[in-house]
Amino acid sequence: MRAGTLNKLTAKQVRAAEDGRYSDGGGLYLQVRNGKRSWIFRYTPKGTGKKREMGLGSVGSVPLAQARQRATEARLLVAEGKDPLDVRLAEESAPQAPVRKTLMTFREATDEFLRGYAPTLSNPKHRKQWDSTLTTYADALMPMAVADISAADIHDCLDSIWLTKMETASRVRQRIEKVIAFADAREDRDRGNPADMKRKLGFLLPSQKKLKVVRHHAALDPAELPACFATAWACRDGSIGFRALVTLILTVLRSGEVRFLEWSDIEKDKIVVPAYRMKARRAHRVPMTPVLRQHLASVPRFGDSPLVHPGQSVGRAMSDMTISKCLKVAGYGQATPHGMRSTFSDWANAEGFSRDLIEDQLAHILGSDVERAYRRSNFLERRRPMMLSWERFVTSSIENVEAAE
Repeated sequence: MRAGTLNKLTAKQVRAAEDGRYSDGGGLYLQVRNGKRSWIFRYTPKGTGKKREMGLGSVGSVPLAQARQRATEARLLVAEGKDPLDVRLAEESAPQAPVRKTLMTFREATDEFLRGYAPTLSNPKHRKQWDSTLTTYADALMPMAVADISAADIHDCLDSIWLTKMETASRVRQRIEKVIAFADAREDRDRGNPADMKRKLGFLLPSQKKLKVVRHHAALDPAELPACFATAWACRDGSIGFRALVTLILTVLRSGEVRFLEWSDIEKDKIVVPAYRMKARRAHRVPMTPVLRQHLASVPRFGDSPLVHPGQSVGRAMSDMTISKCLKVAGYGQATPHGMRSTFSDWANAEGFSRDLIEDQLAHILGSDVERAYRRSNFLERRRPMMLSWERFVTSSIENVEAAE
């Protein structure tokens, strides 16, 4: 083909052309019909002597430069003795390899899951534990596509700690299961979760229940508690930790609920801990009793801190080890702060108080939603005599406290 016979058209001519067929050279034509513009390639396959035409697309989707490129590729096929139309048909009818969309890795799924899940965790320490335990024990899963993770992969992560660090291993497995369930839901994948112990993983890992020894929080015998409380009461002046211990014993709140207790939670006749700071995610009410009122009235406020028992660092809560340390200083290091709740339960049951009243004071979940709604509105006053009796018991070894009403 002689030089100068290609690229005859300009972009302006392509836009302005009226109905008809216009050559760009080399077999490429602009065809305009009823204002619709498209590209046509005309050629004669070798050995046939017959003209054929092949569409190259509309002007709207295939600009002039791209049309020329497609025409060049077609001319090369003709020069090789191939028919461009036959080549196209063969390519279109050939089985296509499935195109796999990009899938989330376990690391990506963990990060995205935690962004949404972390705010539901009341304890900031738990949020850190979530990520750190998965990073430590499920590191091999992090670069893998979640869709490719199998029960065998999870077994390899947990096998070395399954019977030596049972509590940790169990939590890691549960967290892996949640992340995989999240990723499967995000990617609309319907399959059995490989971290489910009721499926294959349950056959790969032995049962922990047959080997696990239940360890309860160390608690004082109720008979020891009045002396312990007397020591805490005597040491509370000048000690944030002992003040918190006194609050914990009188209210039987959990350690975290005491450490994060705010002045705004305290009302004239009760303490109300909001739902977001409670383990059961429902607001908890504690009857206000005379000694508890006297004690809280004596607790100094520290600047602008909203916390009743703040930590030594400005704006931060007390460490969860502070109350434990106070118990050791008082000579009762064999017990734990959480164990005080067990001591209360033992005492209240021995005194013959209703199990429902005891469990409600401990903020345990019992019964149906309707029953729990009833307790929330009525059990506070029914618990008040029990907590007055508890207060009389724990303060029986000290003097100069307000008498229980």
